[in-house]
Amino acid sequence: MTLKGYMNVDGYEMPSRFSVGYWIEQYVKSEQYYVRAFVRSLRAEEYFTFVKPNKWLKYYYQRRKNLLGSRLGFFIASGCFGTGLKIYHYGSIIVNPKSRIGKNCTLHGNCCIGSKGGFPDDSPVIGDNVDIGQNAQVLGGITIADGVKIGAGAVVTKSVLEKNVTVVGVPGKVIGK
Repeated sequence: MTLKGYMNVDGYEMPSRFSVGYWIEQYVKSEQYYVRAFVRSLRAEEYFTFVKPNKWLKYYYQRRKNLLGSRLGFFIASGCFGTGLKIYHYGSIIVNPKSRIGKNCTLHGNCCIGSKGGFPDDSPVIGDNVDIGQNAQVLGGITIADGVKIGAGAVVTKSVLEKNVTVVGVPGKVIGK
C-alpha cells in the first residue's frame, strides 16, 4: 500500500488543487480542515511506523500530528484505531495508547477512552462500527461489541457484549436496539 492510499483509508481526501473548494479551505481553514489534517498526519505516522518504517518521517508526522492535536484538543496515539475513523468535532478527545478500537469508529467531541488508573494499565477494546457520542467516556479494561452506540454524556465502565445496542446514562446502561 502506498502512503497516499494509507492516508485516505478514513475518507478524508483533500479537494483537488484546481477546485474552488480547495482555495476556500486554504484561506478559511475551517474546523474540518484541521481535523482532516490531524487524521491524515496520524495515518502518515502509522504508515512510517508499521508499514514502511522510516524513523525520520515517523518523527516528522508525529510532531505535525501533536501540534495539530494540541490546537484541536486531541490526544490520540498511532495504532489505536482501525480504518474508517471519523471525528466530527474538535475538543478534548483523549485515547489511551493501549486502547484498541475497530473499523469505522465515529467520535464526537469531548470523548475519553482510557483506563481507570489501576495497575496494570487496563484499557478498553472496542469493536467495529461503534459511535461514541459527545462527552462520553469509556473507562477500564472492558470490551464493547460491534455496532454499539454510546450516547452523549454516558460513562461506560462495564463491558457491553451485545451487538447493535445503545448505551446511555451514568453509569452506562443498555436501553435497546
